[in-house]
Amino acid sequence: MKRQLKNIFVLFFVALIFLSCESMPINYSRSKSWLLGEKNPWGTFSLVGVSVDRIGGWDSVEREITALAPLSFWEEGFQMIADDKPADYAADIQLREREYSSGWKTKRSLSVEVRVWAYENPGAGKTAYAQTLPLAAGRVISTGDRSLSSFETTNRMLSKAIRKAVRQLAAQKGKA
Repeated sequence: MKRQLKNIFVLFFVALIFLSCESMPINYSRSKSWLLGEKNPWGTFSLVGVSVDRIGGWDSVEREITALAPLSFWEEGFQMIADDKPADYAADIQLREREYSSGWKTKRSLSVEVRVWAYENPGAGKTAYAQTLPLAAGRVISTGDRSLSSFETTNRMLSKAIRKAVRQLAAQKGKA
């Protein structure tokens, strides 16, 4: 009886160590898909710009956001269109990553901000929008060990920020 308890305890202890260190060879993946074409969009967007403010590797994050933004807007009932065609709204997305010290550890503060304006003429450019207040904005902030380099973190924060901005527009239009 004592030997069985000892074996169970050892087995439990070894399993606990493997799980706590995440050293078990378990593959982790997460996926998502979009079905385009079933929804009837209630508005159109033109993506004015995407800017990433972080140390190193910002261009890959910028390309990822540029590719994911139309899909996240589609989930909220909006269709992204080309820059040269008129749209209902113009959107600008800004991401920021800052590092700061917390004791002996380096932590990060992440911010994803989506701003939405009424669409101006195609030649207006980003600077025309930057000089006026947006109709709606959504911002998501996260602090801790995560980075914008993580696809999961970036996608989750982008979706939340777009949802917050679009819900403000929907509330104004009475479509909430």
